[in-house]
Amino acid sequence: MTDLRSADNLEEVRAYFDQRASGWDERQHPDPEVIEDILKKGKVGGRVLDVACGTGVMIPFYIRAGVRSVVGVDLSPKMIEEAEKKFEGEKKVSFLALDALEAEFEEPFDTVVVFNAWPHFIQPLKAICAFAGDLRPGGRLVIAHDKGRKQLDNIHRGGAPFLSLPLPPASLLAERMEGWLKVEEERDLEDRYEVVGKKIA
Repeated sequence: MTDLRSADNLEEVRAYFDQRASGWDERQHPDPEVIEDILKKGKVGGRVLDVACGTGVMIPFYIRAGVRSVVGVDLSPKMIEEAEKKFEGEKKVSFLALDALEAEFEEPFDTVVVFNAWPHFIQPLKAICAFAGDLRPGGRLVIAHDKGRKQLDNIHRGGAPFLSLPLPPASLLAERMEGWLKVEEERDLEDRYEVVGKKIA
């Protein structure tokens, strides 16, 4: 069985997702009940940064949850092109093609969400630090998946082994958040995964 590892070349990662952007939505099967539960437990609201947003799979769920606005960012310009086509005219939503770890925003966010993407971040502490920096005091970082760790790792082994690290136990990710955020939620279940940290200062 191929061990999971993550590409350390951003151009390689970008090219991989660019090539799959046009048919991405056909391969996505979001579970509304699980996602709505994740957003509720994470207290997702206000001004939201959707990291690694892809084609905007989460956007309808944010809108239904009543958020004020969403900025979707993704390393892949082709993914962003697909997202912009889908949500053209949606005033609450905007998209940017960029590396979320290096981005600087004019205003802080109430919530930063990393959904179904955490195994692709090869420097987890750097990512947590960056996303905590994007939050206002009292804001929350939500790292979540609508699948359990075992299922997700199996999917990545079959589809993108060179782009994905194993998803760590939620308890370990919670430990890594310490120093930047106060952990409010930690779930590591068969059908969902979520760690939520609140920025205290």
